Amino acid sequence: MLEIRGLSNETVVLDGEWFEKLRGGTSKTRLPASSFVSADVQDIDRRKKLFGSEREQLLQVTFSFDRPPFVGLMTSADNRSKVEALIAGLEAARDAN
Repeated sequence: MLEIRGLSNETVVLDGEWFEKLRGGTSKTRLPASSFVSADVQDIDRRKKLFGSEREQLLQVTFSFDRPPFVGLMTSADNRSKVEALIAGLEAARDAN
């Protein structure tokens, strides 16, 4: 099982044959991992506070499946290896079919 915690109390989980997005511990989206099409990962650099000078590095990930919905997640850039592992797991599930 692969799990990535994001901002806004969101989490994405790849558990065997299923990909799921949770918000506040409640399932919002559950899709078969084999229906994965692609993922778009963008690096984002933003200020932590509106007028502060402290910055944070984030990843914005958008997962596409063969049917709606698209699933998005914002997470810390420190989770890059987890994001790459989750994408590899989704690609393996897709390619197994």
